[in-house]
Amino acid sequence: MGYKVLYRQWRPQDFQSLVGQDHISKTLQNAIKTGRIAHAYLFTGPRGTGKTSTAKILAKVVNCEAPKDGQPCNVCQNCENITNGLSLDVMEMDAASNRGIDEIRDIRERISYVPSQGKYKVYIIDEVHMLTTEAFNALLKTLEEPPAHVIFILATTEPHKIPATILSRCQRFDFRRIPPAQIEERLTKILNALQVTADEGALDLIVKKAEGGLRDAISILDQCLSFSQEHVSLQTAYDVLGIVKSDALLSLTDALINEDAAKVLTVINTMLREGIEPAQVIKDLLEHLRNMVLLLVCGGDSPLVLVPDNEKGIFLEQGQRLGLDWLSKTIAILARVDSESRWRQNMRIVLETTLIGLILREGKTSDEIPAKSQTAKKVADNNKAVEKTTAKAAKTDLNTEHKAVDITAENTDAKTAETDKFKTATHPVAIFSKVQEKWPQVMEMVREQKKTVHAYLTECEPCEFTDKKLVLLFKSGYTFHKEKIEATENRKMIEGILEKLCGEKIQYICVLEEEDKRSEPHDPVKKALNLFGPGVVIVKD
Repeated sequence: MGYKVLYRQWRPQDFQSLVGQDHISKTLQNAIKTGRIAHAYLFTGPRGTGKTSTAKILAKVVNCEAPKDGQPCNVCQNCENITNGLSLDVMEMDAASNRGIDEIRDIRERISYVPSQGKYKVYIIDEVHMLTTEAFNALLKTLEEPPAHVIFILATTEPHKIPATILSRCQRFDFRRIPPAQIEERLTKILNALQVTADEGALDLIVKKAEGGLRDAISILDQCLSFSQEHVSLQTAYDVLGIVKSDALLSLTDALINEDAAKVLTVINTMLREGIEPAQVIKDLLEHLRNMVLLLVCGGDSPLVLVPDNEKGIFLEQGQRLGLDWLSKTIAILARVDSESRWRQNMRIVLETTLIGLILREGKTSDEIPAKSQTAKKVADNNKAVEKTTAKAAKTDLNTEHKAVDITAENTDAKTAETDKFKTATHPVAIFSKVQEKWPQVMEMVREQKKTVHAYLTECEPCEFTDKKLVLLFKSGYTFHKEKIEATENRKMIEGILEKLCGEKIQYICVLEEEDKRSEPHDPVKKALNLFGPGVVIVKD
């Protein structure tokens, strides 16, 4: 027989070995001891928390020849058959791949037959939320009045997708995420049984990555053991998990504190060269900053922060230098970037520009940090130089057409008024900038209201704001998607979302990439207007 993965080797075989679900195991034990066995159960909760294992334990104990204290004996023929998957009285069905009405009708036809070996026929339906509406309707009557020898156990990670009529006919048990200490205890037990050692902090990383799922934690440990069979080192854990090392996060945070943009880019480049994805860097940096907030609010010895004690002092020191205000705002920014990452084509650029933006942001840190670094000043000076060069080039182009563009206004008050007018929300440039900023949220709201429209909209992007309309540019060949977005019903929905998020009534037009001829690119006047807006361009005879 081939190798059996660790999570299958260490699957709980009785209620006593079930980890982190005492409220469920005790309830089921008491129900079995008193004979209060229901005909239908619903097990819900995150993945890897013991739903299927509990279902098999329950199936064993109700069919066990010599149960003791509500526990299966695990030595009788029935228990062994169920453990090995050989019992004819316990049937497992994956609703994700058997979701139609025919499969449920087949169950309805078979439940009338009495058990062949034990007392009960047990049907375990995993991922039950994947059943079709017709299949749920076929299951409904069977759940309401099943034969006395039948027990249904439904398992799901998404109970909100199950019809209320089904829910009302089941006893519901909610599985919780398993506490980190209990996961680490089970992993230590496995290592001791295998006579394998682990570096300090390696199990902490595995537990953190598992996010409350014991099966995930054991699977990660199994992968680490495949890499190094005698000892699980901290480096092995980092390599297997593909997460950012703690010292790299501390170095990146230190660069943000000192406003050292060059060091920020260097640290990011090192992370990416080690094979870490940009999106993972954002996730780990978010967790790093969150730990600082927890330490600042709850104290330096807070058990909520799952890092070694010798690192908590460094985390706390960095958090004090950054301040709660900066941390909370930065976490909000990074969380938004993380949620939008699915629509981003080049996450490296997004990551780098986001972190540089954190350095240039005004009022970014506590009073202990200088308000403006040399890096920020250089970037600002470079921006001004680019603006002057662009203005000079535009003026030269206009003189070629026998028109003079006076970029520097003769009247200071008039220039200020025009500049303020340029910055108002009604200016096309300002509106387009706002649309670009809110576009990921627009996509999310469209997806929530109508997924098909969201699919069509993913093939376009906001291109510009011209003639008082937003231009959505579709990729070449996506005529069908363009026509769907132009449909009246879809247009009404999208424009309504744009108005809600941007605060402006915005209409849009759709063009294909090859049709993208919306302006005369060689007209110097229009080029200058597009660059500077009508508020700062004065055309003289």
